Amino acid sequence: MKFLVSKDIHANPNFVMLIAFYSLMLLIYFIGDLVYLVHFFGSSIDEVLFTLKGNADEFIEPLSLLSLLEHVHISLFLSITALFTTLALILRLKLTDRHKQLIILLSMGTLLLSALCLLGTYFWLDILVYGFVMMTLGWHGMGIYALILCFVQIGMKKT
Repeated sequence: MKFLVSKDIHANPNFVMLIAFYSLMLLIYFIGDLVYLVHFFGSSIDEVLFTLKGNADEFIEPLSLLSLLEHVHISLFLSITALFTTLALILRLKLTDRHKQLIILLSMGTLLLSALCLLGTYFWLDILVYGFVMMTLGWHGMGIYALILCFVQIGMKKT
């Protein structure tokens, strides 16, 4: 528990190992979630729109409202949990407060906008699909960036 007070990551080598493996597992989650989203929605804007709205020419059924809400519900819960624990690690790193605030605002903000753009695309405007794709890449990128910062701090020896 000394780490929680002093922010000295290297005070306990077992804690360093725990953070390293946890960060590695979160990194695998972020990359795996991107792979899942590409598989579920498709790898292009048109494929995402076809998944959401369907395509009569190619006999693609639209995603049901129940499936969409189930996806948003589960993915938001898992994403918030992964980002929250990643950001909890960021709070313990030796970064400026401004840098920490920027990481938190960008990652959580893009996650929220991603979900809103997905729902907006389904219910309202097709153009919001671009926001969904960009915001999804944004929060995944911020999560990966935060984990890379963790790995860098873990790798640095105490002076």
